[in-house]
Amino acid sequence: MVAVGVFDSGVGGLSVLAEIRKLAPELPVVYLADQAWAPYGERSLAAVRSRSVAITEMLLGRGCDLIVVACNSASAAALHHLRNTFPDNRFVGMEPAVKPAASQTERGVIGVLATAATFQGELYASVVDRHANGTEIVEQACPGLADAIERLGPEHTETLSLLDRYMQPLTAAGIDTLVLGCTHYPFLMQAIERLAGPLIRVIDPAPAVARQTIRMLGDGWRPPAEPLFLTTGAPGTFGVQLESLLGVIAQPEQVRVEMSHGTEIVVITGDLTAQPVDAIVNAANNRLQHGGGVAGAIVRAGGRVIQEESNAWVQEHGALEPAGAAVTTAGSLPADYVIHVAGAIFTAGQDNEGLLRGAVAAALDATAGVGAESVAFPAISAGIYGYPIEEATAVLADEIVRWVGRHPGVLQEVRLVGYNAAAAAHMQNGLDGARAAGN
Repeated sequence: MVAVGVFDSGVGGLSVLAEIRKLAPELPVVYLADQAWAPYGERSLAAVRSRSVAITEMLLGRGCDLIVVACNSASAAALHHLRNTFPDNRFVGMEPAVKPAASQTERGVIGVLATAATFQGELYASVVDRHANGTEIVEQACPGLADAIERLGPEHTETLSLLDRYMQPLTAAGIDTLVLGCTHYPFLMQAIERLAGPLIRVIDPAPAVARQTIRMLGDGWRPPAEPLFLTTGAPGTFGVQLESLLGVIAQPEQVRVEMSHGTEIVVITGDLTAQPVDAIVNAANNRLQHGGGVAGAIVRAGGRVIQEESNAWVQEHGALEPAGAAVTTAGSLPADYVIHVAGAIFTAGQDNEGLLRGAVAAALDATAGVGAESVAFPAISAGIYGYPIEEATAVLADEIVRWVGRHPGVLQEVRLVGYNAAAAAHMQNGLDGARAAGN
């Protein structure tokens, strides 16, 4: 039996699957939502490319003959690479619909809503070069929008507020045609059309991708079968999303996608407490009391259990020593563990860098010690209170790179989470510097 594998970082690819099911309701489909790694649009192209290869290998192992890369970011990063890596298999990818937009625009001004990763990919540049035909392309990156659709849903006020913010520059630029460059965005179609107004045509490439999928399959896919839904995240959550977005009642299967390469270190902007990782790192005082800032946010998001377990840990072990780490469960956070380290005070004359490096290493040791494979650090976590952020993030990133070099393959992913774009930029600078130094 020939089956179709469809994958995305989360629920976005369901917009493509819905169009495929309209054309072939009984088509055997294996859909994989890589929710443990979402969102792809905020990761490096190299990371998404490697992840796409691993997912393709899993889908081929599940009997899929044709793979639909139902994610614009993954298509931009990996589609050409997948075709070269798996020459005996067939792939359909998401291509920003610049060609039909160029043929339909009347004023010659086209808007594109997409992730930064899509705009950075060679696929997008190639499409614009071949099909823009002298039209003006107004690009609007939408950081956080796909993630908001994933976490909160398309009708949440925060999701709609982000959409409104990203639509304003496009309407102000006088576009008459709008291309949806992320498979998550069709779930906002009503809101997009309302904000665009009746004079702007909105183009969703999903129906064209579905038609291409059916054309490539021909008649070789019978007998029919029920779709199989897989997720690398929480199957219960994905099941609710399937019913809400697709009207399908199913019991998704949780899977782990094994990566063949070493630890991936990535920088993202966002909320530390919302990261779908195995563990998050927290700098508390040496008695693990959680006041303001990141420590307070962790307790608010995770619930009373975090502070209660911290108190119990100190009662049993005593105050946490510098360069030590304590582990508690994470309450209602997406993570399973909170790795607490004692943050010292930045003081002239003491070995501030040594204290920070020790705390970072202790956090990573503790992460590996509980069997976690992914961990997220905030900007100056495992930190020194008062340490200048540019210096602290450089030390943080450098020590993580050094630790990963000493422990190859122990962790799959380390996330450096900046609470805003400026903090994330400092972390990226630190990471780039550490890699350039060869540490």
